[in-house]
Amino acid sequence: MPLPTSGSLSLDQIHVEAGGTSNTTCSLNDPDIRQLINKTANTSNGIVEYRGASRDVTVTFELIGGGGAGGYGMSDGGGTGNAASGGTTSISGSNMSSISGSLSSSGGSGGANGTSLWNDSSNRAGQASYYGPGGAGGADNSNQPGSAPAASSHGAGGGGGGSDAPGSYDNDGAGGIGGGAATRQTGSFNIIYGTTITITVGAGGVGSSVPLSQGRAGGNGASGYVAITASGSTTTYPNAGTFTQTIT
Repeated sequence: MPLPTSGSLSLDQIHVEAGGTSNTTCSLNDPDIRQLINKTANTSNGIVEYRGASRDVTVTFELIGGGGAGGYGMSDGGGTGNAASGGTTSISGSNMSSISGSLSSSGGSGGANGTSLWNDSSNRAGQASYYGPGGAGGADNSNQPGSAPAASSHGAGGGGGGSDAPGSYDNDGAGGIGGGAATRQTGSFNIIYGTTITITVGAGGVGSSVPLSQGRAGGNGASGYVAITASGSTTTYPNAGTFTQTIT
């Protein structure tokens, strides 16, 4: 907990707040003590400067998983199964406390393959996320594949593939359903200064690629996103992958 802002304040109290053991040797030049007030080595500092100091840093965050891919459309008949779901986005690490909100977001679900009526494209667009619209779906009676969302539409779903109208010698081909969006999470936590956290940003689901003679591919989902704000500075992670950040 933070050191007192008024009344008596001893070097021993400061040492304990910095993670040291009470009644053991220490000085104001010890690195763990100096970091409480961001003082560099051998910089002049006094006990009064440590009033209200804490080794805990409050971190705020927002995150979203990857968007689901759009289902593929068919040249003839219907499809089976679903396109790939998006990956999970998460924040993890030690020395965390007072956690508010969820530190993870599951990816959006993949759209159904070859399920959209050939003459109804209303469910082919990918689902929009908090950050922007999903990918466009393929048109009725077209060889258009589903589109991926803009990169800035973090967590949005990919569009479903186009459909095929019935003909004299074949049946209609069902279009693909758009991929689902992930859910944005926000919150905060306290963490000990100097702790390294791990950030995993989920990838968007990858749309199934099918030969044109069989159908139209679904669009990829958008990747997830994480933003970490600590000590007045914000770091963003807009691309899929695993990253580390030391909180200061």
